[in-house]
Amino acid sequence: MLVKIIHKQHLDLRELFMQHQEFLLQGQLDEALTCLNSFNVCHQAHAELEERYLFPEFAKIERQSRWDISLYEKEHEKIASLSETISNDLFWLSEQQLTESQMRRNIIALLDKEKTFKGLTEHHEEREEEAMLKELDEKLDAKHIKQLASDIKYTWAEVMGGIKHIPTLSRQAD
Repeated sequence: MLVKIIHKQHLDLRELFMQHQEFLLQGQLDEALTCLNSFNVCHQAHAELEERYLFPEFAKIERQSRWDISLYEKEHEKIASLSETISNDLFWLSEQQLTESQMRRNIIALLDKEKTFKGLTEHHEEREEEAMLKELDEKLDAKHIKQLASDIKYTWAEVMGGIKHIPTLSRQAD
Protein backbone atom coordinates (compact mmCIF):
# COMPACT_ATOMS: atom_id res chain seq x y z
CA MET A 1 0.00 0.00 0.00
CA LEU A 2 2.80 2.45 0.88
CA VAL A 3 4.67 1.53 -2.30
CA LYS A 4 1.59 2.42 -4.35
CA ILE A 5 1.02 5.76 -2.59
CA ILE A 6 4.62 6.92 -2.83
CA HIS A 7 4.87 5.66 -6.42
CA LYS A 8 1.93 7.94 -7.25
CA GLN A 9 3.83 10.87 -5.74
CA HIS A 10 6.90 9.94 -7.77
CA LEU A 11 4.74 9.94 -10.93
CA ASP A 12 3.31 13.36 -10.01
CA LEU A 13 6.83 14.72 -9.54
CA ARG A 14 8.03 13.23 -12.84
CA GLU A 15 5.08 14.83 -14.62
CA LEU A 16 5.86 18.27 -13.20
CA PHE A 17 9.49 17.91 -14.23
CA MET A 18 8.52 16.69 -17.69
CA GLN A 19 6.24 19.71 -18.15
CA HIS A 20 9.16 21.93 -17.15
CA GLN A 21 11.37 20.26 -19.77
CA GLU A 22 8.73 20.59 -22.48
CA PHE A 23 8.50 24.34 -21.86
CA LEU A 24 12.28 24.54 -21.78
CA LEU A 25 12.53 22.82 -25.17
CA GLN A 26 10.06 25.32 -26.61
CA GLY A 27 12.11 28.20 -25.21
CA GLN A 28 9.25 29.25 -22.92
CA LEU A 29 11.55 29.99 -20.01
CA ASP A 30 9.08 31.73 -17.70
CA GLU A 31 6.70 28.79 -17.95
CA ALA A 32 9.59 26.33 -17.53
CA LEU A 33 10.60 28.18 -14.38
CA THR A 34 7.03 28.12 -13.05
CA CYS A 35 6.88 24.34 -13.54
CA LEU A 36 10.30 23.86 -11.99
CA ASN A 37 9.32 25.96 -8.98
CA SER A 38 6.18 23.83 -8.59
CA PHE A 39 8.31 20.71 -8.84
CA ASN A 40 10.66 22.04 -6.16
CA VAL A 41 7.80 22.83 -3.76
CA CYS A 42 6.27 19.40 -4.31
CA HIS A 43 9.57 17.57 -4.03
CA GLN A 44 10.37 19.31 -0.77
CA ALA A 45 6.95 18.34 0.59
CA HIS A 46 7.42 14.77 -0.66
CA ALA A 47 10.80 14.48 1.07
CA GLU A 48 9.36 15.93 4.28
CA LEU A 49 6.50 13.41 4.20
CA GLU A 50 8.93 10.54 3.87
CA GLU A 51 11.19 11.92 6.58
CA ARG A 52 8.29 12.54 8.95
CA TYR A 53 6.20 9.42 8.41
CA LEU A 54 8.31 6.71 6.82
CA PHE A 55 11.93 7.11 7.90
CA PRO A 56 11.18 6.73 11.63
CA GLU A 57 9.23 3.54 10.91
CA PHE A 58 11.96 2.18 8.66
CA ALA A 59 14.56 2.86 11.35
CA LYS A 60 12.55 0.74 13.84
CA ILE A 61 12.16 -2.42 11.77
CA GLU A 62 14.68 -5.17 11.24
CA ARG A 63 15.77 -4.52 7.67
CA GLN A 64 16.90 -6.84 4.94
CA SER A 65 17.84 -3.91 2.74
CA ARG A 66 21.47 -2.85 2.69
CA TRP A 67 20.48 0.82 2.54
CA ASP A 68 20.14 2.79 5.72
CA ILE A 69 18.01 5.89 6.31
CA SER A 70 21.11 8.07 5.97
CA LEU A 71 21.37 7.17 2.27
CA TYR A 72 17.82 8.33 1.60
CA GLU A 73 18.40 11.52 3.59
CA LYS A 74 21.62 12.28 1.68
CA GLU A 75 19.83 11.66 -1.61
CA HIS A 76 17.06 14.07 -0.60
CA GLU A 77 19.71 16.69 0.13
CA LYS A 78 21.51 16.05 -3.17
CA ILE A 79 18.25 16.20 -5.15
CA ALA A 80 17.34 19.51 -3.49
CA SER A 81 20.82 20.92 -4.13
CA LEU A 82 20.85 19.94 -7.82
CA SER A 83 17.33 21.24 -8.26
CA GLU A 84 18.35 24.58 -6.77
CA THR A 85 21.32 24.76 -9.14
CA ILE A 86 19.06 24.04 -12.12
CA SER A 87 16.58 26.68 -10.93
CA ASN A 88 19.37 29.25 -10.57
CA ASP A 89 20.72 28.39 -14.04
CA LEU A 90 17.27 28.68 -15.57
CA PHE A 91 16.60 31.99 -13.83
CA TRP A 92 19.96 33.32 -15.07
CA LEU A 93 19.15 32.13 -18.60
CA SER A 94 15.74 33.80 -18.53
CA GLU A 95 17.41 37.14 -17.73
CA GLN A 96 19.85 37.02 -20.68
CA GLN A 97 19.52 38.67 -24.07
CA LEU A 98 20.82 35.95 -26.37
CA THR A 99 20.68 35.11 -30.03
CA GLU A 100 18.50 32.15 -30.97
CA SER A 101 21.60 29.99 -31.40
CA GLN A 102 23.01 31.03 -28.02
CA MET A 103 19.65 30.36 -26.39
CA ARG A 104 19.38 26.88 -27.94
CA ARG A 105 22.93 26.01 -26.85
CA ASN A 106 22.24 27.16 -23.30
CA ILE A 107 19.02 25.13 -23.23
CA ILE A 108 20.96 22.07 -24.43
CA ALA A 109 23.53 22.60 -21.66
CA LEU A 110 20.76 22.88 -19.09
CA LEU A 111 19.06 19.73 -20.37
CA ASP A 112 22.41 17.92 -20.09
CA LYS A 113 22.64 19.00 -16.45
CA GLU A 114 19.06 17.85 -15.92
CA LYS A 115 19.95 14.39 -17.22
CA THR A 116 22.20 13.89 -14.19
CA PHE A 117 19.41 15.13 -11.94
CA LYS A 118 16.86 12.77 -13.48
CA GLY A 119 19.24 9.83 -13.14
CA LEU A 120 19.66 10.54 -9.43
CA THR A 121 15.92 10.89 -8.82
CA GLU A 122 15.11 7.73 -10.77
CA HIS A 123 17.62 5.64 -8.81
CA HIS A 124 16.43 7.17 -5.55
CA GLU A 125 12.79 6.37 -6.34
CA GLU A 126 13.70 2.82 -7.34
CA ARG A 127 15.59 2.23 -4.06
CA GLU A 128 12.67 3.58 -2.06
CA GLU A 129 10.05 1.52 -3.86
CA GLU A 130 12.02 -1.72 -4.13
CA ALA A 131 13.58 -1.66 -0.67
CA MET A 132 12.32 0.70 2.01
CA LEU A 133 8.64 0.88 1.07
CA LYS A 134 8.38 -2.78 0.19
CA GLU A 135 9.85 -3.73 3.56
CA LEU A 136 7.53 -1.33 5.39
CA ASP A 137 4.52 -2.82 3.61
CA GLU A 138 5.68 -6.32 4.60
CA LYS A 139 6.63 -5.65 8.21
CA LEU A 140 4.27 -3.01 9.56
CA ASP A 141 0.88 -3.83 11.00
CA ALA A 142 -1.95 -3.31 8.47
CA LYS A 143 -3.77 -0.86 10.72
CA HIS A 144 -0.62 1.22 11.12
CA ILE A 145 0.00 1.20 7.37
CA LYS A 146 -3.56 2.34 6.79
CA GLN A 147 -3.11 5.29 9.17
CA LEU A 148 0.23 6.27 7.62
CA ALA A 149 -1.27 5.99 4.15
CA SER A 150 -4.22 8.17 5.11
CA ASP A 151 -2.01 10.89 6.58
CA ILE A 152 0.36 10.84 3.60
CA LYS A 153 -2.44 10.91 0.99
CA TYR A 154 -4.23 13.76 2.73
CA THR A 155 -1.09 15.87 3.06
CA TRP A 156 -0.04 15.19 -0.55
CA ALA A 157 -3.48 16.20 -1.84
CA GLU A 158 -3.10 19.52 0.02
CA VAL A 159 0.36 20.05 -1.49
CA MET A 160 -0.77 19.30 -5.04
CA GLY A 161 -3.86 21.47 -4.61
CA GLY A 162 -1.77 24.39 -3.42
CA ILE A 163 0.87 24.57 -6.13
CA LYS A 164 0.94 27.56 -8.42
CA HIS A 165 -1.12 27.05 -11.54
CA ILE A 166 0.88 25.33 -14.25
CA PRO A 167 0.55 27.12 -17.59
CA THR A 168 -0.89 25.14 -20.47
CA LEU A 169 1.69 23.93 -22.90
CA SER A 170 1.03 25.14 -26.43
CA ARG A 171 1.34 21.86 -28.26
CA GLN A 172 1.34 21.42 -31.94
CA ALA A 173 0.15 18.08 -33.34
CA ASP A 174 1.72 15.51 -31.01
